[in-house]
Amino acid sequence: MMVCRKGIHMKRFTFLLVFLGFVSCAFAQGVDRGSKRDSDSKDMDALRRWIQDKRLVTMKEIGGDLSLSGEVRTEFQATKEDKKGKAQRGRGLAMKPMYAWDVEFNLMLDYRAERSWAAIKLEFDNDMGQVSGATNKIRLERAYLGGRLIAGDTFTWDAEIGRRFLVTTFDSKIEFGAMYDGLLLRFSDVYPSVADCYANLGGFIINDRTNHYGFVGEIGALRIANIGLNAKYSLIDWTKPGGETLPGGTALENKIMKLRYRFLVSQALVSYQFFPEWFYKKLIKFYAAGLINHLALSNPLAKLGVKGQKFGKQNVGWYAGVSLGTVKKMMDWAVDMNFQWVQAQAVPSYDQNGIGRGNTAGSGLYATLNDGKGTPTTKKTATGNGNYYGFEINGLYAFTDNLTINPNVQASWRLKHDLGPNLIFKQAEVEFIYAF
Repeated sequence: MMVCRKGIHMKRFTFLLVFLGFVSCAFAQGVDRGSKRDSDSKDMDALRRWIQDKRLVTMKEIGGDLSLSGEVRTEFQATKEDKKGKAQRGRGLAMKPMYAWDVEFNLMLDYRAERSWAAIKLEFDNDMGQVSGATNKIRLERAYLGGRLIAGDTFTWDAEIGRRFLVTTFDSKIEFGAMYDGLLLRFSDVYPSVADCYANLGGFIINDRTNHYGFVGEIGALRIANIGLNAKYSLIDWTKPGGETLPGGTALENKIMKLRYRFLVSQALVSYQFFPEWFYKKLIKFYAAGLINHLALSNPLAKLGVKGQKFGKQNVGWYAGVSLGTVKKMMDWAVDMNFQWVQAQAVPSYDQNGIGRGNTAGSGLYATLNDGKGTPTTKKTATGNGNYYGFEINGLYAFTDNLTINPNVQASWRLKHDLGPNLIFKQAEVEFIYAF
């Protein structure tokens, strides 16, 4: 037995020597390859050490404030959308539901140092249901960094770059619903007894594959003469010199796509707010705004050889409303009520932030599809998300410091009766929000 075991050990030792000799030969024959691997290994070791060192640096050492917050939302929507008297929702898996349930979780991370900051928001918004439900809908809703370039006694100049929604920076009830990926410059100054003035200017990416960029700006004066009067003016440019193109698109589709971005929209907004004693010092705010698309055409498809769509310029929109109360703690409440009147060419469908028309089928204004693809529309089929009038009521009530309920009711009807299909859109929504 001892001889047998010694024989086994000798065989293993011999095999190990042969294996090491083979490795040595291979290394001798591939010095260049081994050197590269050794260099990569050193680089990886250096990277690991750097990461470990960064982990050892505490917030106290680098300074600044880090805040982590979140929201859990459960939402129910009841929607009624009729087209020529026929229901457009709840008719099958391909259509939008008449009664929809959503579950949502938002994670917000904000860091601020003395003269720099960063903000992140991840949105997990999924439909509920055993069949219709989803578990994989994740969106990077906000991710930008910024810094203060000039910090004067009253004048400041900040710069920010990254992602957010336009409406988080620029004020409107019917536009600025699109994503804002780009650079933002913020200027502000205080003129005592006159107003707090600001200007937000920036450029953003529309399509980097075709070098298509947009430009937006807003100037404003707040608390004018210290009486709660505010005035704002904004301008956004969606056009591209030479027009946008579709990959593999026909000449006709590219011409229609050019019309889709023919929007230069300006808006003027005035509001007045106060906190009267007779209303328990709660907020009362009145506001009104008007906008116009300066590049709208009265017969946009005429040059394309398409007849029957001449409807005159439909490039104006306006809204007005009142806000009551603010929500900061338990048992606080707030209500906003507004009326919207928007013509077909006033706001591009992809930037629509108002009530809209529902438009479950996704029909466009100039093309059969809202994304600009398809064949040209006629005066009877032109749809989009404009050409409506309607109202919206939005409320908020805090059961506790963390739990709130957000009911919303909105409805819209066709504005110009001889343009596009007769869509009637009505929606009621209730959302429970737990913020922490």
